[in-house]
This record gives sequence, structure tokens and C-alpha cells, in this order.
Amino acid sequence: MRLTPIPVVLVAALALCRCAREEPPVPGPREAVAPVEHAPHAPRASHDAHAAHDAHEPPLAALTAAAESGDVDAQVALGQRYLRGSAQVPADVGQARAWFLRAEAARPGSAAYELGRMSQSGKGVPADPVEAVRWFELAVDAGSADAMFLLAGAARTGAGLPRDDARAVALYQRAAAMEHPEALQALALAYLHGELGLKVDESESRRYMAAAGHALQHHHR
Repeated sequence: MRLTPIPVVLVAALALCRCAREEPPVPGPREAVAPVEHAPHAPRASHDAHAAHDAHEPPLAALTAAAESGDVDAQVALGQRYLRGSAQVPADVGQARAWFLRAEAARPGSAAYELGRMSQSGKGVPADPVEAVRWFELAVDAGSADAMFLLAGAARTGAGLPRDDARAVALYQRAAAMEHPEALQALALAYLHGELGLKVDESESRRYMAAAGHALQHHHR
């Protein structure tokens, strides 16, 4: 049976969505990585982007005060701000991790996804796929669709845990049920190419890709 190609624009848009969330990519066996060309004056553009982001966030002093008082959500938000850096505060991965650990101690699962990402990418700590999986599993138990997606990627590649296609599919499906665009895309491509133990099914592939497009349009992740 001749397969009709999945729309390239939608796949590219989903890839950009992933980059915008600053997640480490989890490439499938058919994914190719293109070189990135840096435009001139990139530092200025980055500064402007941080300034625009800061305009929609609470002042650093207020966020810090709330975090110090024990507000777990504020602790996670403060950790995220230190992790990415901003016009108000330089990036500080040590501070970011400290706030994530403080939030996690107070409410398990609150910052596990962020701690997993740091362990996966080696940001602030030595890269450790096993430790990343441990954090992602805690975040999955807390209901994080993003953690489901990254844990599925680890299961499909055997990074930090035994390779398990069935578990990867189950995690993608859980995240897809929460309208996670990249998880929907992963299932679409798996059905298109007959990966992860799934049989080639063009109709299922198109159904998932359409759902991914819908999720991308209606969810600002």
C-alpha cells in the first residue's frame, strides 16, 4: 500500500513547539537533525525575548518572598527562572536545582520533571539517564504529560532503563490523552512507519497527526 506523506509543515511546527519548551529532543529512528545557523545579533534578540517574558511574570522580589515562605508553586517558578535566566536574574543552574529540590521535598512530583530534565541533559549535574528516569517516573505519577513524553523516549531508546516499546507506546498514549502534541506526533509516525511494535496503519497515523495539529493550535505549551 502506498503511504501518503504526513504534512511536512505540521511536523516542523511540532518540532518548533518542542524547542520552544526547551526540552531535550528525543529523536525517533527516522529523525534527522539539521545544523542550526545563528543569525547576527542573537544575544540582543535573546535579551529582548527575556524582557518580554519577564513583563508577564511577577517581580523577582515577590516571587522570591513567596518561595521563601514555602509556596511550592513559587519555588518551582523561581527555579525555572534561574534555569533559563532572565533580564532580572542571570541563569544560575545551582540556584535552579536548589529551588526544585526544595519544592520536591515539600510536594513530591512538583519539580520532578525539571530535575529529570537537568539530569538528562547534564545541566548543573553530571548527565545521568538512570537518575533522569527516576525523576521522570515521579513526575509521571504526579500527572505530568511532558514527563510521560520524555520517559516514553527513554523507554524506546533504552536510555536509563531497559528498552521497552510497549511501555513507550503506553506512555505516549497517556500523554496523547492529555493532548500533548509531540506524543500525538510520535504515535502518528509510529503508525506510519510500523515502529514500536505497531502495525502500519495510515488511517491511525493521520488521525493522530490531525489530533497533534489540533493540540498545537489550541494549547500554548
